[in-house]
Amino acid sequence: MRRAFTTPLTALVVAAGLLLSGCATEDTKKDPAPSPGTVGVDLVYLNHPPVKPVLEDIDKVLDTYEGKVTVFRHDADTADGKDFAAGHDLTGHVMIAVLIDGKVRFRGFPIGRAPMKAAEGDWRMDDLDRALKERTEGGTS
Repeated sequence: MRRAFTTPLTALVVAAGLLLSGCATEDTKKDPAPSPGTVGVDLVYLNHPPVKPVLEDIDKVLDTYEGKVTVFRHDADTADGKDFAAGHDLTGHVMIAVLIDGKVRFRGFPIGRAPMKAAEGDWRMDDLDRALKERTEGGTS
Protein backbone atom coordinates (compact mmCIF):
# COMPACT_ATOMS: atom_id res chain seq x y z
CA MET A 1 0.00 0.00 0.00
CA ARG A 2 1.33 3.42 -0.85
CA ARG A 3 1.38 5.69 2.17
CA ALA A 4 1.94 9.42 2.35
CA PHE A 5 4.08 10.73 5.18
CA THR A 6 4.06 14.27 6.50
CA THR A 7 7.48 15.43 7.66
CA PRO A 8 9.07 18.84 8.01
CA LEU A 9 11.48 18.00 5.16
CA THR A 10 8.61 17.06 2.84
CA ALA A 11 6.77 20.26 3.69
CA LEU A 12 9.91 22.29 3.04
CA VAL A 13 10.48 20.64 -0.34
CA VAL A 14 6.85 21.19 -1.38
CA ALA A 15 6.88 24.82 -0.20
CA ALA A 16 10.15 25.50 -2.01
CA GLY A 17 8.74 23.96 -5.19
CA LEU A 18 5.63 26.10 -4.96
CA LEU A 19 7.62 29.25 -4.37
CA LEU A 20 9.95 28.51 -7.27
CA SER A 21 7.03 27.81 -9.58
CA GLY A 22 5.19 30.96 -8.50
CA CYS A 23 2.16 28.96 -7.34
CA ALA A 24 2.44 29.43 -3.60
CA THR A 25 -0.48 30.79 -1.63
CA GLU A 26 -0.55 32.33 1.81
CA ASP A 27 -2.12 29.19 3.30
CA THR A 28 0.31 26.42 2.41
CA LYS A 29 -0.21 24.42 5.62
CA LYS A 30 -3.32 22.39 4.89
CA ASP A 31 -4.25 18.83 5.68
CA PRO A 32 -2.93 16.42 3.08
CA ALA A 33 -5.45 15.35 0.47
CA PRO A 34 -6.08 11.69 -0.31
CA SER A 35 -5.37 10.35 -3.77
CA PRO A 36 -8.33 10.81 -6.12
CA GLY A 37 -10.97 8.13 -5.67
CA THR A 38 -9.70 7.04 -2.26
CA VAL A 39 -10.78 7.60 1.33
CA GLY A 40 -8.40 9.62 3.51
CA VAL A 41 -7.28 7.93 6.71
CA ASP A 42 -5.13 9.84 9.19
CA LEU A 43 -3.34 8.05 12.02
CA VAL A 44 -2.27 10.22 14.94
CA TYR A 45 -0.13 8.29 17.38
CA LEU A 46 2.67 8.34 19.91
CA ASN A 47 5.55 6.34 18.50
CA HIS A 48 6.15 4.34 21.69
CA PRO A 49 6.32 0.59 22.39
CA PRO A 50 2.76 0.07 23.71
CA VAL A 51 1.36 1.75 20.58
CA LYS A 52 3.52 0.03 17.95
CA PRO A 53 1.81 -3.41 18.04
CA VAL A 54 -1.58 -1.73 17.73
CA LEU A 55 -0.35 0.30 14.74
CA GLU A 56 0.81 -2.95 13.15
CA ASP A 57 -2.69 -4.38 13.60
CA ILE A 58 -4.23 -1.20 12.18
CA ASP A 59 -1.88 -1.55 9.19
CA LYS A 60 -3.12 -5.10 8.62
CA VAL A 61 -6.68 -3.79 8.40
CA LEU A 62 -5.62 -0.89 6.15
CA ASP A 63 -3.69 -3.24 3.86
CA THR A 64 -6.96 -4.96 2.95
CA TYR A 65 -8.13 -1.64 1.48
CA GLU A 66 -5.13 -1.14 -0.81
CA GLY A 67 -6.06 1.26 -3.60
CA LYS A 68 -9.17 2.37 -1.72
CA VAL A 69 -7.58 4.42 1.07
CA THR A 70 -4.75 6.92 1.32
CA VAL A 71 -3.05 6.79 4.71
CA PHE A 72 -1.31 9.72 6.37
CA ARG A 73 0.70 9.27 9.56
CA HIS A 74 1.15 11.95 12.20
CA ASP A 75 3.61 11.25 15.02
CA ALA A 76 2.17 13.18 17.97
CA ASP A 77 5.66 13.63 19.41
CA THR A 78 6.64 15.93 16.54
CA ALA A 79 5.68 19.58 16.02
CA ASP A 80 3.75 18.74 12.84
CA GLY A 81 1.95 15.89 14.58
CA LYS A 82 1.02 18.10 17.52
CA ASP A 83 -0.25 20.78 15.14
CA PHE A 84 -2.33 18.25 13.21
CA ALA A 85 -3.78 16.83 16.44
CA ALA A 86 -4.62 20.28 17.82
CA GLY A 87 -6.27 21.21 14.53
CA HIS A 88 -8.61 18.25 14.96
CA ASP A 89 -9.42 18.86 18.64
CA LEU A 90 -7.19 16.00 19.76
CA THR A 91 -5.80 17.42 22.97
CA GLY A 92 -4.02 15.88 25.91
CA HIS A 93 -1.95 12.73 25.69
CA VAL A 94 -3.21 11.24 22.41
CA MET A 95 -1.93 7.67 22.21
CA ILE A 96 -3.83 6.68 19.05
CA ALA A 97 -6.51 8.34 16.96
CA VAL A 98 -7.87 7.24 13.60
CA LEU A 99 -9.56 9.83 11.44
CA ILE A 100 -11.55 8.86 8.38
CA ASP A 101 -12.18 11.71 5.93
CA GLY A 102 -10.88 14.17 8.51
CA LYS A 103 -13.24 13.10 11.30
CA VAL A 104 -12.07 11.37 14.47
CA ARG A 105 -13.66 7.95 14.40
CA PHE A 106 -11.53 5.99 16.86
CA ARG A 107 -9.52 7.27 19.79
CA GLY A 108 -7.40 5.48 22.36
CA PHE A 109 -6.34 1.87 22.35
CA PRO A 110 -8.79 -0.76 21.12
CA ILE A 111 -10.77 -2.47 23.88
CA GLY A 112 -8.54 -4.85 25.82
CA ARG A 113 -5.27 -3.58 24.30
CA ALA A 114 -4.46 -0.59 26.52
CA PRO A 115 -1.56 -0.75 28.97
CA MET A 116 -3.88 1.03 31.44
CA LYS A 117 -7.65 1.41 31.52
CA ALA A 118 -7.50 5.22 31.16
CA ALA A 119 -5.92 4.86 27.69
CA GLU A 120 -8.56 2.46 26.39
CA GLY A 121 -11.03 3.59 23.76
CA ASP A 122 -14.44 2.13 22.96
CA TRP A 123 -13.58 0.35 19.72
CA ARG A 124 -12.19 -2.88 18.33
CA MET A 125 -10.30 -3.63 15.11
CA ASP A 126 -13.46 -5.03 13.55
CA ASP A 127 -15.11 -1.64 14.15
CA LEU A 128 -12.33 -0.01 12.13
CA ASP A 129 -12.71 -2.62 9.41
CA ARG A 130 -16.48 -2.13 9.29
CA ALA A 131 -16.17 1.67 9.11
CA LEU A 132 -13.65 1.44 6.26
CA LYS A 133 -15.77 -1.13 4.42
CA GLU A 134 -18.85 1.08 4.66
CA ARG A 135 -16.92 4.18 3.57
CA THR A 136 -15.05 2.56 0.67
CA GLU A 137 -18.19 0.93 -0.67
CA GLY A 138 -19.88 4.30 -1.07
CA GLY A 139 -21.49 4.69 2.33
CA THR A 140 -21.25 7.82 4.44
CA SER A 141 -20.62 6.13 7.80
